[in-house]
Amino acid sequence: MKDTENRPQPRKRRKWGSVIVRRDADGNPTSFQARYVNPLDPPKKVGRNFGLEYETEAYRWLDEERYLVTLHNKGIRQWVHPSQRGANTMPTFREYSKDYFDKYRKPDGSKLSGRSNRCNGIVLRRLNETFGDTPLDRITRQMVDEWYANARDTLTAWTFEQAARTLKRIMLAAANEQADGTPPLIPASPCRYRVVKPQSKRRDQPPVTADEINRLAELFPDYQRLALWLSLLAGGLRLGEVCALQLRDIDLENLQLHVRHSVNRGPDDRGKYQLCEPKTKSSKRVVPIPKPLVPLIEAHISRFCKDRKPDTMLFHSPMLDDWLLPPTTIERTFRMAREKIGRPDITFHSLRATHATMLVLEGGTMRETMDDLGHTSLTVAVDSYQRVVREHHRDTVELLAYRYMPSNDPTVIRTVIDQKERQIDKLRDEVERLRKILLERDTGIPTDPDTVLPKNQNR
Repeated sequence: MKDTENRPQPRKRRKWGSVIVRRDADGNPTSFQARYVNPLDPPKKVGRNFGLEYETEAYRWLDEERYLVTLHNKGIRQWVHPSQRGANTMPTFREYSKDYFDKYRKPDGSKLSGRSNRCNGIVLRRLNETFGDTPLDRITRQMVDEWYANARDTLTAWTFEQAARTLKRIMLAAANEQADGTPPLIPASPCRYRVVKPQSKRRDQPPVTADEINRLAELFPDYQRLALWLSLLAGGLRLGEVCALQLRDIDLENLQLHVRHSVNRGPDDRGKYQLCEPKTKSSKRVVPIPKPLVPLIEAHISRFCKDRKPDTMLFHSPMLDDWLLPPTTIERTFRMAREKIGRPDITFHSLRATHATMLVLEGGTMRETMDDLGHTSLTVAVDSYQRVVREHHRDTVELLAYRYMPSNDPTVIRTVIDQKERQIDKLRDEVERLRKILLERDTGIPTDPDTVLPKNQNR
């Protein structure tokens, strides 16, 4: 009786394909053979032999072949006999992701900005550490889930969100019809996770106050100072939009400012800055110029714009007149100034958020705020730019409750009275301040800040 205990035993019969043990004339096992029915010629079979130590590889090969046959049966990709396949028929993640972003176009047909390309490159380098050399059809859900769990614990919230969103975007593109009309490369994306945008750290950041913006302005060079006021008061302009303004964009007669461009570097985010399309299609907009801003604009143009041609830049490089003013120059000044006024938490972009917040607090509608910012998404406008002013929030909630639920409770009534009196005091102080300005303008005599005018004066 032959000893069969140490002989390889075939596994339980599979529903698709099979792995059998091949033996020599004496009945001794020599190899494993994985085989399945040829989808192009059913009477024939496709097989591959594996050494006795590679039984696991035989089953793995059979699973991979089943996947290719499934794609063939669904009409997604023509099956090719293993002997006729090239070595690299399926692109790797590195190859496909690079090609994807090289060919990507925004909805308006334009290419991504140099900064966007640079940011995408940083994210792809991180993803390529795990997926770069793996063919797309070998990236499994298990691989993705393992990467997701590790990246979530090791990356910062914003870096992880960008990486997770980019990976999902690329794999979804591979699972859809390609840009050139060819069939999908993979049957479905292995990225089944949900991308959650982390909450902004600046969500609870207080808006920049009038005192703070004036102190910031004093610390700015004369030539850059107008940039602060434009972002704060005229449409919440982005820094790139400020640096791209030309004289044709300033309509002081109709008090309108046209946002037509932004500034960016070249495709690789290097070289000198140049005029380009704004961030989004909705970023092209016309915003009102408040009257108090007009003298500052006129003074800036008179002093710093030698030419009065329509394409003359409102700001240009202080060293080379034909170069645009780099946003990094203003950012550098802003960083130094914010430390000196005790607001290290704010950035130039905080002026845009302050504009959105205060516009609403002063009675502007959400539609007006979105138009000013150049946004079409209410969610983005609220989540990214609306700041919470705690005192105003508390007063509003209390007054709303009293309006709908009148109460005779003495504490509630006193609270409402206090709020109303604070509002009256603020309005009275503002009226007195404006009266003093008018009196000084009419008489040429400086007024004492502590002087209270008669109530019928200069009305």
